[in-house]
Amino acid sequence: MNSTKLLQFFAKRRERGESLVLVTVYDTEGSTYSKAGAHMLVDQNGIFRGMLSGGCLEGDLAIRAQQVLESGTPQTVTYDLGEGDDGLWGMGVGCDGLMRVYLQPLQPQSDYEPFTQIAAVLRGHAAAEITIPIEGEAPSELVFVVEPTPRILVLGAGLDAEPVVRFAAELGWRCTVVDHRQAYIDNGDFSAAESAHCMPADELSARLDLSHYDMAIVMSHHLGSDRSYLTQLAESEISYVGLLGPRSRRDRLIAELGEAGEKLEQRLHGPAGIDLGGRGPAPIALSIIAQMQEKLGSG
Repeated sequence: MNSTKLLQFFAKRRERGESLVLVTVYDTEGSTYSKAGAHMLVDQNGIFRGMLSGGCLEGDLAIRAQQVLESGTPQTVTYDLGEGDDGLWGMGVGCDGLMRVYLQPLQPQSDYEPFTQIAAVLRGHAAAEITIPIEGEAPSELVFVVEPTPRILVLGAGLDAEPVVRFAAELGWRCTVVDHRQAYIDNGDFSAAESAHCMPADELSARLDLSHYDMAIVMSHHLGSDRSYLTQLAESEISYVGLLGPRSRRDRLIAELGEAGEKLEQRLHGPAGIDLGGRGPAPIALSIIAQMQEKLGSG
């Protein structure tokens, strides 16, 4: 799910005072596209953001969402995604699992809760536990942890940084771009970034709160700047630090950093990226984003 697009969708409807439907997966069995806690939004025109399946359920959910908006009454629905036709849904889509979904209206008079809470966590810096009461014949509640949208530091604003930002933005990640050269910031296309800053490399930790970032990629192509970035990142809790360039350059920088290098070495990925093959900025960016995604997926 691209959290950024979901939040933009929500913000526009909220600004217009339109009601929405929050669709939440509250239970699954077997192999399913989404797990408990996944959600999507549907507006009064049946337009939605977020996906709970590979596209096979969203049409039916959009129809049910209109019923919820018209009645003001929540619905629960169970989808059998197995191959047989003897289940509750029997779509035969081959996921071989079962998904229980809850649809509830989000209205201006209730301040669009509970999604307003969810949105605040996605925009913030700390995870939070959210509870959604499930109304029905057997009332229950769904408790799940919402994680903030990942925030990435891109340290270097060369041409090869542009596809890193674009790929990250497509995943819904929030990117901050930093470079010590104003011309790089001005001439680069970083429209998909949350922000872009020109500052001396050694002022990074003084001007940005590094505790707000999940991952960083050091790619200034300037040895002194990269050394300064790494020195400051070594004192942070950022769990993934990528470094562009050959292994020999990485080893040299680690040696020059001394004690800071020792703190950083277990978190440092250099050369950054998974070897996917290909040359040039886009394939390299893809390999870096893939490695970051792997890190996020592994916790």
